[in-house]
Amino acid sequence: MKPRVGLLVLTAAMLMAGTAGPRAADSVRLLMVLLGGGTHDVEANPPLLESAIHSVGGIEVTKLAPPPGNQADGAHLAKLAELKPGDYDVLLFYTFRESFTPEQEVALQRFVDEGGGIVAIHAAAVTLGNSEPWARIIGARFAGHTPGLYPLTITVADTAHPIMKGIQDFEVADEEFTFSFPEDVERHVLARFKQRPPTTVEKNGNNDCVWTVSHGKGRAVYSSVGHGKDAWSNPVWQKMILQAVFWAAGKPREVTLTH
Repeated sequence: MKPRVGLLVLTAAMLMAGTAGPRAADSVRLLMVLLGGGTHDVEANPPLLESAIHSVGGIEVTKLAPPPGNQADGAHLAKLAELKPGDYDVLLFYTFRESFTPEQEVALQRFVDEGGGIVAIHAAAVTLGNSEPWARIIGARFAGHTPGLYPLTITVADTAHPIMKGIQDFEVADEEFTFSFPEDVERHVLARFKQRPPTTVEKNGNNDCVWTVSHGKGRAVYSSVGHGKDAWSNPVWQKMILQAVFWAAGKPREVTLTH
């Protein structure tokens, strides 16, 4: 029998702590932090990953999401200032734009330093781009891209890492982000673009697209791949992201999707 998967949605009026209810002792408590905008659809894309979560089990999902039909309303992110270590095992960010308050930055840094996990996807590097603590947590800040989706081949750089176990090179239609990297932040690169579009704005020849960063007792994973439906419905990408969630929670495991 698969472990039970819980799914709750938090609105701006609900407290984060204590909302997940009873859970299996070995399950991962995952908070999806969502904020849409442009073509980053936080109503249509996360359910595609949730379907994979249901097929795998072992993850209980709560959402911190904007009101239905108003994806770019970031008022709900104020709840992050109330985050405490132990409230969740992992925070998954699929967000676009917005800014952090000092209180939110302190809460997130404490969460990670004391053992919490972060999985940041795609435009989470654009989100809160002026936040130095956030850039250091995920290991980069967005530096530009060539607009549009491109057929990209993702090549695995570390086949031995638990996040990439069973993952082979794959193709996806996605945006190709470029980055600047904070000094003195050590990134462990897991995957790279095989090549960028001819019109890329990347000036330094860096093709990194998935990496990890360690912080105190905590762990962070960033994947620039994850713009839209082509990634979120891709079973290889789903497997990689779910293995990232388990690794960030300190419970690495390989998953097999059955949906």
